[in-house]
This record gives sequence, C-alpha cells and structure tokens, in this order.
Amino acid sequence: MQRFLTVFFLFTSIITFSQEYLNKNENFDLIFYRYLDSLTAANEISVEEYLKFSKPFSKWDIRPVTHEKVWSLDSIRTSSEIPNFFWGGFSQHYKFSDKEAGDKPNHFLKSAQIEGNSNVEFLNKNLNKFKALALAVQKNDNSIFLNQISLKRVDDLYKENNKYWSYIISEKSPFPISTQINIEEKIKFNKEQEKILKLMEEINIYSLVKTKKGIFFLKDGFTDNSCGYYFTSNKIMERDNHLFEIMDFVNINDDFYYYIAN
Repeated sequence: MQRFLTVFFLFTSIITFSQEYLNKNENFDLIFYRYLDSLTAANEISVEEYLKFSKPFSKWDIRPVTHEKVWSLDSIRTSSEIPNFFWGGFSQHYKFSDKEAGDKPNHFLKSAQIEGNSNVEFLNKNLNKFKALALAVQKNDNSIFLNQISLKRVDDLYKENNKYWSYIISEKSPFPISTQINIEEKIKFNKEQEKILKLMEEINIYSLVKTKKGIFFLKDGFTDNSCGYYFTSNKIMERDNHLFEIMDFVNINDDFYYYIAN
C-alpha cells in the first residue's frame, strides 16, 4: 500500500506498451484519471464523496473486474494495484500530505481488525437475514450489487437520483468505467433485484459480489481494500479471487466467514 504515491507519477510518462494486453495502446487509465480529476474539481466533489464513490464496486472504482492483470502505468499491473495509484493522485488533489495519504488505507485495515468482534456479533444476531440474502443471490443471475445512498447498481446498470444509466465502454478497455454514459429509458431493476438491494440495506451491506465459489458481502471499503463477510457452501474461505486480496479471515459458522482484504 505504501508504493502507490511515487508510482502514480508514471501516469504522465507512459512511453512503452505491451503487445499482449487489451489496452496496450490506449492509455485508458490516464484518460479516466484526468476525467475524474476534472469532474471532481468542476463539481466541487468533497473528499468524503470521492471516497464513497471510489469504494470497491461503486461508480468510480477503476479496477478491472474480469482481468486479473492489465497494462497500466508503463507496466503489467494487477487489478488491485490500480485504485491505489489513483488514490495517490487524488490525495494530492485533496491536499493530503504523503503521510496522511499513506495512513488512510492502513487506518481502514486497522479499524476493520478492531471492529472484527462486533461485526461477527452483528452477523450472529442477524443470521437469518444474512442467510435469506445469500439464498436470494444464489437464485439470481447477477454477480454485482451495490446499495449506497443516492446510488444503486446491479451488474452494469446503475440507478442514481431515480435515473438509470450505464457506462459506454470501449471493446478495447478492460476498465469498468468510461468518460461517457448512456441514460437507460427502457431498463430498470426487476422485483428480485430490488428485493436483494432491500435485504442489503437491512443488514448494512453496501455491496456484494457473487463468485463461482461463494458470495462476498462488503460492509465497508477503501480503494481496493474491503471488509465484510464471505458466504460459502463448501466451508472453505475463497482466497484466490483477484478482486479480494485476503489478509485475514475468521470462521464464524459453517456458512460464513468474516474477512479483511487489502
């Protein structure tokens, strides 16, 4: 987590490109950084709002979802590295010192550890609701859900201030955001999706991700870091998903773990 501040400045000096990666000649990461930098400045977006929308799987989370490694910052980078480089740039945008910026992710991870026991207790007290949510997600075809104040998401469809929209993403881009959106006039969340979003709200889960092996329930997040719960049908904690670099986990019961990812 400490290396992102210096590496960020390589954004402005990208001169070589991989011949093996989807975005080898496009500089999408630099384009998106400049776009978000301009957007947050023009709209006077506070650091709190920026951090809210740059959490894992929110609308400004730059991480490639389906690609574990991409060409970025003049080299092959893992998906989880890229949000840290973005935070390096935005920390200066918001006038954080290097130390303050570096302390932010560490503080998040420390808090996730300190609050571990109370988070486990919360799940135990609401176990039936967690099981009901897990069952609803298993029966559903969608993989990503987000429920934040003013913003909801189901896979690639967003709902913000009662309007539905989606990003217009180039076929050459591995990134989940873009500089253009499409207002969706004929698509909206169905009853099953709305049910899942409602259940998430009831147990303070802001996002969830269904994988081939289980379901991650995100309680909170910072850049690529997150903490929350993992639901499994085989009693094994999933540790090989490139979107969740697991640093610690605790078995709660046969179905759930508490996890911290950095």
